[in-house]
Amino acid sequence: MKNFYGRILPVLLALLLVFPLVGCQPDATVELPEKIKIEEDPAYSDETLLWAEQTIFSLVLYTYRNAVMDRIPEKTEVRLKSYAHRICQITAVRPIPEEQYRSAITLLAQDGKGVVDELLASQKSGKISYEKTRALYLELTYAFGAERVASMVYDACLLIYDARYEKAMERFEEYDYDFYQEEAGAIAAERAIFANGVQKESFSTLLKGITAVAELLAVNPEGLPQMFSDAELLDMIRHLDFSKVNISQEGWELLLSKVLKSKEGSYSAGLMQIFKESGDLSRVSGIMNDAVKLAASVMERLVPEHITALRAGEQEKLLVSVCYRFDDDDWALFTSVTSVALVNEQYSALAEATHGEAYLEYLASIEQVDVERLRESVGNASFYQNLLNYLAGICPAISYEVNL
Repeated sequence: MKNFYGRILPVLLALLLVFPLVGCQPDATVELPEKIKIEEDPAYSDETLLWAEQTIFSLVLYTYRNAVMDRIPEKTEVRLKSYAHRICQITAVRPIPEEQYRSAITLLAQDGKGVVDELLASQKSGKISYEKTRALYLELTYAFGAERVASMVYDACLLIYDARYEKAMERFEEYDYDFYQEEAGAIAAERAIFANGVQKESFSTLLKGITAVAELLAVNPEGLPQMFSDAELLDMIRHLDFSKVNISQEGWELLLSKVLKSKEGSYSAGLMQIFKESGDLSRVSGIMNDAVKLAASVMERLVPEHITALRAGEQEKLLVSVCYRFDDDDWALFTSVTSVALVNEQYSALAEATHGEAYLEYLASIEQVDVERLRESVGNASFYQNLLNYLAGICPAISYEVNL
């Protein structure tokens, strides 16, 4: 959970704070995307809005200079200024008290450049290091509320698609090269998948849930006993409603393709390349809604003793107890999620080439356990080892990486 959180949150926030040049496959027809609709006029003073827009524009310029080029043509600066204006509009929808809003903009002014530096450095190195990003996210959540921040991230993603589309079309009109038109078409098609397949309510629920669970349980568990009781933590978790998450298979493919990235040339990057090119990305995307439903069911069945085990790092006790509470529906979801057929021959070939005899020994140590045998062993002393073997057997090359 901690590693997943460390990957997904900064990637989503990077869409808000950095304009990454994400590659698209040029194979779609051009379709002009609709603009983001601003729901109401903001209840802030002109002075506050002007300062907010100037702050955001300064951050956008800083990002461009560090991510693209130091010299910004006048035409590009005008475009960036229009983006800053639209981002400011997004932050001003559904107003909060003006003093609170000004505090949030002050945070962007003080910490925004440091976050951009951190995101760009991580993108360049491939290392997960997002403490500044996480801290800013939590501060903005405190100011705006988790629901509003998640909604803003979603709107910012749509804005970035619009910006990239406009840039590609401008290049096509200026140079009349077909590949710029194809690029614009691919961007429009991807935006349509995001807008229609990953709708705002599902996106917001998923982002809020992942970040909340990570903060409560994974990021700093040693500090939790001083803050919340087991019962209080449990109550917080149960208030996370994942039932609203319903993302299309194409939507999951898009989200996972953005999140699952590793440093180029690394073993993890090789695994990700196989995952995307073999069709496994599509197969896994097809069971993601079931995975979310299973997670929601597990959260509903948690009891204070589970939080106690989590604090103590008692993984075996936690997993055994959680699975013991599964009903027939839970086992059906578990089977659906874990029975996805992956191209394990390809992953294992890479693992053997990378790790040699050590991987082969690990592979030989995995006892084959099917879901029927696993379920029959619930309540027995053999269950936990059966569970480990069952999960490792889903994709040994990936489980080997996790256990390194």
